[in-house]
Order: sequence, then C-alpha cells, then structure tokens
Amino acid sequence: MDRIIDRPLKVDFHTHCNYSPDSQVTMEEMIEKSIEIGITDLAFTDHVDLDADMGTIEDGTIQSWDFDRDDFEKIIHKNQEIYKGKINIYQGLEVGVQPHLAKENAKIVKANAYDFVIASVHSVEKKDLYYKRFFENYSDSKAVQLYYESLYESIEDFKDYSVIGHLDLYLRYKNALKQVAFSEYYDIVSAVYKRIIEDGKGLELNAGGHRYGLGHNNPNEYLLKLYKEMNGEILTLGSDAHSTQYLGHHYGQNIDLLKSLGFKYICTFEQMKPVFHKI
Repeated sequence: MDRIIDRPLKVDFHTHCNYSPDSQVTMEEMIEKSIEIGITDLAFTDHVDLDADMGTIEDGTIQSWDFDRDDFEKIIHKNQEIYKGKINIYQGLEVGVQPHLAKENAKIVKANAYDFVIASVHSVEKKDLYYKRFFENYSDSKAVQLYYESLYESIEDFKDYSVIGHLDLYLRYKNALKQVAFSEYYDIVSAVYKRIIEDGKGLELNAGGHRYGLGHNNPNEYLLKLYKEMNGEILTLGSDAHSTQYLGHHYGQNIDLLKSLGFKYICTFEQMKPVFHKI
C-alpha cells in the first residue's frame, strides 16, 4: 500500500451528472447535495460506451455513448477551485468494456488526466444488457458464463482502469439469473479476481442493486467474500447515482458490511493511484 490515510470520510466514487446521456442533473447540483449530506470525497464517472446496441434503433445500427470530455475536465477543475475546502472532487470516467474495444478505450482514457476509471460490462456481444436482448439467445447459465468471459477477455488487453464496476450487473436486468449456482461461474470469477489483483486493480462495491430492488449490492456478498479470500484489497464505494436522490446510498450499511467481512480499508484514487483509508 503506497498511501494510507486516517481521516473523517464519506465517499461516493461512482456518480453521473448530465454529461452522461442517462442523467439530467448538473454537476453543481450533485456537489451541493453531496456537501449537504456530508460526503467528503466525490468522483464524477460519466459514461463512455462505444459500439453497443442502445435499444433505440430498430434496424440494428450500433450506437455509442460519449460526451465532450475536454469540457468535462474544464468544469471539474473549475468546481475543484470553487468548492476547495468543502469537498474533494475527482475527475473520473466509467468505460464500457468489450474485448474488441481495448485500444480505443485506452486512447480515450489517456486523452485526459483522470483520477479514476471504472471498467464496466454494460454490453456483451455488442448488446446492451439493459435492453435484455442478449439474454434471449442463451440459457441463464450460459449467459452468466459469457458475461464473465467477456469481462476477463476485456481486461486482458485493457489496463487503463482503476476498478471493475458493479461486477454482477446482469442481476439488475434478469432476476432469474440469481438461480444460477455460484459453482457454475466460480472458476471464471476467480480468474477475473486473479487478473485484477495481479494487475494492481480493484473492485467496486456499488449500492445500485438496492435501487433496483435486488436487496443487495453489486457485487453480492458471496462475490465480496471471494475477493477477500483471494486477498483483494483495493475497494471503492459508489452509489451509481444519476440524480441527487441516491448520493451516498447505503454508505453506512456498506461500511459495516465491509468491516464484517474483514476489510480494513476503502480507497479513493488520485491520478489513477489508490489511496487507502482506514474504516
């Protein structure tokens, strides 16, 4: 561990403002609300998702989600100055990973000075999971296996990220996948963890699953336990808020959960390097 800090902390390291196509709230509104509810460290991680079926075009045309990343950087820096001493603001990005996008995603990350990058599987075989078309082609067991295989292949070639986002995201969009036995995908998840730990990367604990009615985070507790058993240490907390309503969602409960599982630290990131904070 390069840096360990012990200070009052309330972190939200996965948020979206109106630079993401699926959010309408301004960065300033998110910051003001964060200060109001006691968040000390806030990362904006707006979406870049390339080459994915976003579900709005019937002829099968592939679309992309992106935004003016230079303007985003400028506004981040402006707000860091305006709110200095009130809240720590970080320039982040959530990148949708697919195996064939490694070079293009790396180019995007390197074009700006990010503190933190989330690598997330939103699409498998160029099909966005939100619209559920991917699940139509496979049995539940096969769909889960292919999801993790796609993640593993993606991070074999793409290294310009900090943590894996909302690991078992697929549960948000097809609840029946909860019935797939952990033993059926244990090996591929273990391989993913081995790769990220060896590469010095980490895992995100994403509270968004509660908002989707799952009754748990993404990843679920079984997956968190496995990460701990494999000596995974780099861990961030995020709400996945797309509005002010969910900022800091389940933060206190998730700190208690991590303590109960034996985790001793959560991380923030500065210039793509983890900073460990005692919990």
